[in-house]
Amino acid sequence: MKTQALSAAETEVMLALWEIGSGSVADIQKALKPERDIAYTTVATLLSRMEAKGAVSSKKAGRSYIFSPLATKADFQQNKLSGLVQQFFEGRPSSLASHFIKTNSFSDQELTELRLLLDQKENK
Repeated sequence: MKTQALSAAETEVMLALWEIGSGSVADIQKALKPERDIAYTTVATLLSRMEAKGAVSSKKAGRSYIFSPLATKADFQQNKLSGLVQQFFEGRPSSLASHFIKTNSFSDQELTELRLLLDQKENK
């Protein structure tokens, strides 16, 4: 995803949009976390900014607009992680993985899954 960075509020709207696929401002507002209670006009403003940044597209449908994401959630996650690796881990994904493993607790099942992932990566 070659867009400008999204703010925390824009990312929250993007998460809601991925959840519903596409929708109007009202649809997206309803999909946001209920405890957030973000005003319709705020959601509309955020979507307008996101469209200017190249994160979403819109098309007119009657009197409203339908917004759609221009990148998948997986692409967005990869882009964000790549930025973190560059910014905090000198461009070395292994440093991020090492830090993550050292600073978190894992269940036996999660450790098994991590080992399987490493084995699969090693065998490629």
